[in-house]
Amino acid sequence: MSVTCKYRFRDNTACGEHVHPGSELCFWHDPAADKSGPEIKAMIEEKHKRGDNLEGVILKDAQLEHVRLSRANLHSANFKWANLRSAHLFGVDLTHAALFKTALDGANLKEAKLRDAELLGATMEYTKLDFIGFGGDDGYTVKNEIEGIDLEKKGDIDKAHAKYFEAEEIYRTIKLNLKNRGLGFEAGEYFFREMEMSRKQFPLFSFNRFWSKLMSISTGYGEKPHRIIGFSLAYMFLCAALFGLLGIHHSSGQFHRYSPNASVGENLGVFYDALYYSVVTFTTLGYGDFTPVGIGKMLAIIEAYSGAFCISLFSISTYKRYMDR
Repeated sequence: MSVTCKYRFRDNTACGEHVHPGSELCFWHDPAADKSGPEIKAMIEEKHKRGDNLEGVILKDAQLEHVRLSRANLHSANFKWANLRSAHLFGVDLTHAALFKTALDGANLKEAKLRDAELLGATMEYTKLDFIGFGGDDGYTVKNEIEGIDLEKKGDIDKAHAKYFEAEEIYRTIKLNLKNRGLGFEAGEYFFREMEMSRKQFPLFSFNRFWSKLMSISTGYGEKPHRIIGFSLAYMFLCAALFGLLGIHHSSGQFHRYSPNASVGENLGVFYDALYYSVVTFTTLGYGDFTPVGIGKMLAIIEAYSGAFCISLFSISTYKRYMDR
C-alpha cells in the first residue's frame, strides 16, 4: 500500500504527504478528514509558510477566521461552509475553488483569482474585492452564468434558468458588497449583470423579457449612459427616415417627402429636413416650422414622449454614475 498521497497537482507532480489513516490521500486532500478543529488554522498557516503547495486542499467547515494565506496557491481548494471571516487572502489563486456558503465577510481578497469559483451562498459583507478576476473574457462573469449559457445552448432551459438564478444571487451579493464600501461605480457593473440574469429567466417571448431587453439595449438598466446616447441617436435617425416617407409640411407651405422621381441630392435634402424635425421633436424643442401629416402626427407624439423619457433618464443615469458616489 502506498504511504504517500496519491493526489496529483496540475503539473502532474505528486503531493508527497503521508497518507491519512484509512485513506490513499493525505490529511489535507482527504475529504473524510475532519478539518473543523481549532488547530487547523495554525496548521495550514505553517504549511503555507513552508512554501508547500496548497492546491486542492479540502477545508470544508474549517474555522479559519483571520487566517494568513496571502498569495497562496489554492487552485481547486474546497472551502464549503468554512469560516474565512477577516482572512488575509491577498493575491490568492482560488481558480475552480468551492466557496459554497463560505463566510468571507471582511476578508481581504484583493487581486485574488476567482475564475470559475463556486460562490453561491458565500457571504461578502465588507469583503475587499478589488481587482478580482471572476471569469469570462471580461473577467466579470461568474461560472454559474457560463454554465447557464451552455445549458441553454443545449436546450435544457429549466436547468439554464436555475443557473441564471444562482448567478443573479451572486451578482447581487457582489453588488451590495461594493455599494456598502462606497464603490458605486463598480457596483453598477454587477447591478447590470444581476438584471441580465433576471431577464434570462423570463419566458423567451414574454413582454417582461422584451421590455427588460429593451432597457438593456437602450439604457444598460440606467448604468450605461453611453447606451442612452447611442439609442437616442439611432431612434432620431429612424424617425427621420419615417418622417421622410410620410412627409412633413413647412410653414412656408412646402411639402417635403421622398420621391422616386427626385434626384439623390433632393431626397437627401428631404432627409436632412426630416432629421432636423426629428431632433427638435425628440428634444421637445418644437420650433413649429415643420409639422407632421397623417399618421406622422402619432409618430411625432411617440417620439416626443420617448425623447423626454430618454433625456431625463440620461440626466439621472449620469448623475448616479459619476456624481452620486
